[in-house]
Amino acid sequence: MSASELLPAREAFRRASRRVCAAPTDAQRHAERVEAALALDGAEPLQGALADWLHGCVQRWDLVRALLERADVRQRLAPFVVAALTEHLDAGRRLGLASPWATRWSVLVAPSLDVPRRAVLCSVDDSRRIAAAALPVLLAGDAVAEHEFLAHCEGARDALAFMLVRRGLLREGRPLSASWEAVSAALVPLSSSRRS
Repeated sequence: MSASELLPAREAFRRASRRVCAAPTDAQRHAERVEAALALDGAEPLQGALADWLHGCVQRWDLVRALLERADVRQRLAPFVVAALTEHLDAGRRLGLASPWATRWSVLVAPSLDVPRRAVLCSVDDSRRIAAAALPVLLAGDAVAEHEFLAHCEGARDALAFMLVRRGLLREGRPLSASWEAVSAALVPLSSSRRS
């Protein structure tokens, strides 16, 4: 999405967010906000809007269930997120004021700290954006950028960006320095424990 398209989409989402805050039990306002979230890039706006709906408005959860079955929604959200939100629907319980399913785009629910530490430091959308920006620069052989990227991955515990860029470099046949192994070793505990 270009910058000229992003601004109106963000404004529509902000407007929809204000409408949800003004009437958090109105299912139609939540539905409009979800549609506005789908016009934005990434998973976070959509996940945040759905989390707010599951907290603020217990009416018309049949609409939420239908949304979670739509291909465009399922493509955007991680499968475990769809499964968790569906579980809440099946149990008939609303999300609390703090939830691991809330995002920085949520307005009724706060993100809880009951998530992997890496998710607090760097979201999936951020990781993908960082990886997409870093890969071409690293393919061009910029050693300073490589150092900064690896420092980011280790400092923010950004295993996703690390994996995406590492895979891209290996596909292009680029040899990896010893620094890559060191950062990989530092990130290994992330894969062995969800809560590390």
